[in-house]
Amino acid sequence: MTAFWNWAGWIAVVPASQQGATNFLFSALEILYADQTLFDKGWFSFLITSITIILAAIPNIYSQTVLKWTLRTTLITFLILYVTYMIWIPAATARSGTFQDGAILTTFVNGINSSDSPPQASNTYCWIIGLLFGAWDYFGYDTSVHLSEETKSAGTSTARGMWLGTLATWCLSVPVLLIFLFCIQDLNAIISGTYTNNFAELLLQTVGKNSAVAILIICWIDNTIQLAVCILSAQRVTYAIARDGVLPGSKYLSRVSKTHHMPVNAAILVVVLAIAIEASIIGSEVAFEALTAVGTIAVNVSYVIPIVARHTIGRKRFKPASWNLGWASPLLAAAASVWICFLVVVLVLPQLYPVTPQNLNYAPIMIGGITVLSLGAWWLPFGLGGRYWFKGCVRTISEEEVRKAKVVDDDSSFEMGVDT
Repeated sequence: MTAFWNWAGWIAVVPASQQGATNFLFSALEILYADQTLFDKGWFSFLITSITIILAAIPNIYSQTVLKWTLRTTLITFLILYVTYMIWIPAATARSGTFQDGAILTTFVNGINSSDSPPQASNTYCWIIGLLFGAWDYFGYDTSVHLSEETKSAGTSTARGMWLGTLATWCLSVPVLLIFLFCIQDLNAIISGTYTNNFAELLLQTVGKNSAVAILIICWIDNTIQLAVCILSAQRVTYAIARDGVLPGSKYLSRVSKTHHMPVNAAILVVVLAIAIEASIIGSEVAFEALTAVGTIAVNVSYVIPIVARHTIGRKRFKPASWNLGWASPLLAAAASVWICFLVVVLVLPQLYPVTPQNLNYAPIMIGGITVLSLGAWWLPFGLGGRYWFKGCVRTISEEEVRKAKVVDDDSSFEMGVDT
């Protein structure tokens, strides 16, 4: 179940992330060509998103060197955007407008009720549903784990990547959010804006038309390049569980290319499934929101299973790595488990009232499908189910080979070479 939940979650993340990137691009185009109706067409959004998914997959297929420079490029685009958010937007606001006062931090807008007679969802309910924003931002810690087999000193560096990534997300994102809040000129215009992503309206209010378009284009480029990271993680999960025999066609999905040792078949499957899922959300904001919820729920649930197992059935056999939580481990595990269970409940609740077939949150249906699939794959009779043949993670290198292994540093990747 851990394998199926994590795999399904990361597959869902790929189209959800890139659809968000496409929304940045369309917002920029809507500013430039206000009378153009092409950007409202679902097929056009599907086309652009599908093409960029394929482009983002190329580094994960071609070579480790291309992938390395792709990942480094994300740092450049991120720094450009961060400087823009922290310096340019506040400076433009100070020059052309006024900042919001402290009341902006206590201003609450309940946008869940599409009908005010009578409102069905309270402000508290609205606030709880708003946790989807933070939940979407704070997951993906396992990307470091998916690369652990390709990482030097994995017992230390993998854990460091997880907690440093989380800490950096918090330290860097919170100041940006505060700046955006205080730079708002017209809150109602942002809420009622007609752009595909209403961040465009905030930019128009602060930096003007041309600058807003430039920033949105950079956002699109940045998100598209970072999609390579999402595909990287989904690809490595696909390869790993295929190597363990979990997926149909595992024999082919676990193959790596002879030249660059990349799991090409796994990447192709990720792209095909991502584009197929993208086709299912054409023109539907509700479907897009359900997809982000599915990715968030599925990956988080895949975390809670090993967390609980480590402190229950596995507490005597578990061997901590060189970097571990020590005495705080059971306390943090309990807090994490409660949080994830709470999050799952929140993300399957309706996000608009009154509930109609057009705004229904379809996340529970998709989550139910993943659960049935994983349980069915385990309990299938006649020797087909995983309970008959699944023995755990498959080792692809023996202890003897490990003792004879040497690390080869070719400045593009770290590969294990074996003296035979």
